Amino acid sequence: MTDITELAQRMKAAAVRAKAATEDYVAHRMSITVYLEECKEFNDLSDGLDNILALVEALEKAQRYIEELREWNAGLAQESFERQQLISELEPIRAAAEKLVRCKGRYHSEQNYRALAALFGVKTPDLPPLEHENVHYADAAEMEIAALRQRIAELESRTVTVKLPEPFKLAKSSSGLTYYFADDVDAALTAAGIKWEAE
Repeated sequence: MTDITELAQRMKAAAVRAKAATEDYVAHRMSITVYLEECKEFNDLSDGLDNILALVEALEKAQRYIEELREWNAGLAQESFERQQLISELEPIRAAAEKLVRCKGRYHSEQNYRALAALFGVKTPDLPPLEHENVHYADAAEMEIAALRQRIAELESRTVTVKLPEPFKLAKSSSGLTYYFADDVDAALTAAGIKWEAE
């Protein structure tokens, strides 16, 4: 437990006792001597300017940290959205490749047919081998494959892997969320060559 946490807990406990004592004193259930004794610790703690300043500074620091976490979480949400868009852009390409693989007779050999299936991760055991050899369709297919490979290379070139810094969890939090310091994330992004701007 930090000094500031202990101070806050002591002030809260003393304030609760002082409030109860005030209510009892006003209702004439307590003498002035007992009332003053019950309120003494609260008065001592709240009269100390250093105590008040320490609590205010701790509150301001916590509020700044919460704001940094909000900004960082917003950045992660944007990054997640962009990655989902990238995935959705790749899906039609994969579907087109599967369609090409399943179009029997368009490629000049079973070898090309199976290679295309392997390239795009299409499982082929249920597909019959190609029976027709047609050079014209093979040339067209090879052009389509080259175009698809180029598009995949373009999309994959936009993907960057970032090693995130060590995470931490907030004390007394049961949310299970993991947090990162914003400066550490900024440094990791910069180290990975990602250009970013603070707002």
